[in-house]
Amino acid sequence: MRLLAIIAVLLAAACSPAPTTETPASAAETPAGPHEIQWGDAPQAVRDLIATTPGTFLPDRVVERAPGADGSVIYELYSSSASEPIDVSYANGQAAIMPPRH
Repeated sequence: MRLLAIIAVLLAAACSPAPTTETPASAAETPAGPHEIQWGDAPQAVRDLIATTPGTFLPDRVVERAPGADGSVIYELYSSSASEPIDVSYANGQAAIMPPRH
């Protein structure tokens, strides 16, 4: 009987996952894909840039892209009245309109 108990313990140990020292990534560390936000949720520097740049528009739709390798966040601004979106790069509190996509 003792031999069966030992075999059961060894079998249970072999079937259970090995302990790990890795810490699971938190939701804040996991990069999120592009997602829509409200225009009012865009950084103030992005909103100010669009408000003061001739030839731009107030967007109907805003897509926020997760930070890139350089830490910048891209805001894609869309309007039903515009033929192409405006891309704005935002990093370190500064916003800049990116060159057109074409």
